[in-house]
Amino acid sequence: MKKNIDKKLFVGRPFPDSLMNAQKSFMESNQQMENDEVFQKFLADNNLENKRSALIVSGPDSFMYWYGVVTDMEADKVPTGLMKFELPKAEIDEEVEENQNLVYFNLPLNSTVPNFVKKVVANGVKVYENLGDSDTPYIVWDLDLDTKKLTQAFYVKVSE
Repeated sequence: MKKNIDKKLFVGRPFPDSLMNAQKSFMESNQQMENDEVFQKFLADNNLENKRSALIVSGPDSFMYWYGVVTDMEADKVPTGLMKFELPKAEIDEEVEENQNLVYFNLPLNSTVPNFVKKVVANGVKVYENLGDSDTPYIVWDLDLDTKKLTQAFYVKVSE
């Protein structure tokens, strides 16, 4: 389903594609973040304990995987030790999956990304063969642990 969203701030840490394990997953990176005191304190201080997000930023030859949380807060409130990525106001194609949990983020990206992209294409969105060729090379997975809803967002284009 296409919709327009406002600018958002992703707070967490980036991990290069070279840190993927043999299963093409970032399980170890995710666990490192879950064990990180700065990240856990940030979640607690901002009432985000039951939210988790992953962001994939595609480039021409590689991609960067981020683990953290999506928020509407101001960029200057991000604590030292965590990094931020500003996502633009944009038109997205969104899919919602029920009954998901943190295990989703540990699944192999070589299955989760193509499966999601297939749904986006089926919705009539034009997708570059190399996602890094897009002006908006972002995929965001946003998990609400209270409702067990995983919202997948494919950035289609920046909106004014």
